[in-house]
Amino acid sequence: MNGRAHPLQGVSKGLFGVFAFLAGLLRPVIHIRVGLIHARSIGRISGNMEYYFRKVHLGDEPANRFDILIAEDNPVNTQIMRMIERKAQETPRTLLIRSAWLWHLVRDMQEPAPNQPGRQGVPPDSPLWLNLRHAGFLVEWRTWQDAPPQFSFSADEEREGEDLLALFGIPADAPFVVMHARDKAYTDSPDFIRRYDDPLCYDDFRDCDIETYLDAADWLTEQGFWVIRAGHQVEGPLSSNNPMVIDYAGRIRRHIPNPDFADVYLQAKCRFFVGCTAGIYYLSHIFNVPMAFVNMIPLAECGRLDHDLFILKRYWNRKLDRFMTFREMAERGADWNRIWHDKLKAYADEGIEFIDSTPEEILDLVQEMVARLDGTWKSEDGDKELQDKFRDIFPADNPMVDFPGYLGAKFTRQSKDQLS
Repeated sequence: MNGRAHPLQGVSKGLFGVFAFLAGLLRPVIHIRVGLIHARSIGRISGNMEYYFRKVHLGDEPANRFDILIAEDNPVNTQIMRMIERKAQETPRTLLIRSAWLWHLVRDMQEPAPNQPGRQGVPPDSPLWLNLRHAGFLVEWRTWQDAPPQFSFSADEEREGEDLLALFGIPADAPFVVMHARDKAYTDSPDFIRRYDDPLCYDDFRDCDIETYLDAADWLTEQGFWVIRAGHQVEGPLSSNNPMVIDYAGRIRRHIPNPDFADVYLQAKCRFFVGCTAGIYYLSHIFNVPMAFVNMIPLAECGRLDHDLFILKRYWNRKLDRFMTFREMAERGADWNRIWHDKLKAYADEGIEFIDSTPEEILDLVQEMVARLDGTWKSEDGDKELQDKFRDIFPADNPMVDFPGYLGAKFTRQSKDQLS
């Protein structure tokens, strides 16, 4: 859309208002809901839609619902959209429509442009709207725990995936791990452009260096795992010469015919995923792939399932010449999953800097994940108490008190001062 009103937009809004009125009359019999699929963001199209279908699977949505899902024509990943369409077709009382024009029309009904005089159309709290804006994170944890993955590959896609792994030289049935690091080339949406004058965008505090993963990658190959670096766009190639470490993102992706499929298949089929605070991780998470999160920031960025592990970036105060405790940072507003400009400025003014996970910390977490998955992991005395200490830094009403994952054990032991 170029910002100009469509010549029939006024008529269409009027007709949509009539539709909303009729839907209200029918609600005692059939609850019609309209939801917008945010298809231009990899995290939203995958995580949010998986969450929706899991809730439907569990029967958490109205019994008499009839959901109309509207998607744009140009999704950020065509494979995920194909899976969503298949799932919608097999889900009773669910209709999916792909129309950019209709998507923008309904979006304008929900969120009028600033220059519109007052809110037109259907109020934002109307029961007509189906909220597809979130993936349940920090809302509730049960849906991800209780429902199985909702998206699946067709038989033809499974064969295509097997051919892809063979192309990479990975033997049939050989285990592989996928790694990803957010850098300055990363974007969750092709519509987003990093601005040099915006530190939240350009000097993104969530970025990290894929090279710090390489010690863990080499160790994994020694254990018989292949390692694949994922990502749809990256700053540059890996420096590794290890033949079992495949730089898919840096060297291969642009040369294969169906990279959207490969992006999803690789992350869905890996033994576990090693990544950071970037929406691409959902391509593994929606398939219940175990997650080993590194460089997570702020404090509430963690695993969603009980087999997930994570470690945090640390907070160094150069004026005090020490690390901030996690409780101190929670009190400064880092107890949620976002850090906005005002908080970033306040941290900078106070002298607080973000310190990336070290190669040693990343290796420790990967080794813990492998041990947990093969059943050889043994906790040490005091580990549970340290996990509880981390949860205790959050206010009692914060969902992180009950999050199902685990802070990496060695990281936790080495962070006793920050957990005080």
